Amino acid sequence: MKLDLNDENFIAEVEEFTGNSFHKKEDIKKIIEIVTAQGKEKEFEELTFTAKYVCGMMRIVKNAQGVTEVQNIDQVKEDLNENIKKAMKQLSGITAFGDNNVRDYFEKMYLSLTAQNFSNLNQFLSDLEAVKKYLNYLKRLS
Repeated sequence: MKLDLNDENFIAEVEEFTGNSFHKKEDIKKIIEIVTAQGKEKEFEELTFTAKYVCGMMRIVKNAQGVTEVQNIDQVKEDLNENIKKAMKQLSGITAFGDNNVRDYFEKMYLSLTAQNFSNLNQFLSDLEAVKKYLNYLKRLS
């Protein structure tokens, strides 16, 4: 799938579709610019898939106490941890195609292991989940 970033409305369309504003809008734009400039749409779609999965797993962990179907919360947490690492690796792989400033920025904001970076990463993945939902919607239309 070829993302048309020349269309300035893409982010606005995602926000309108989901009914939520992005937390990390400028960073999503930076990633999409790298993706389209380098032809990494497949990698981007994989990252959005992982983000959607991670966000879903986080909701399960958050709500696990009230959900009787979640019998092995430790397995869910382990799966979540592995997929967060996967998302970080995918993000790092995409940002490797950006310039040094972009790579350094994403490393400092999302990929270093601090509590603030984990919060930033969660917000970023939430935004990517919204992108994935919109991309799925577009696929169903075609």
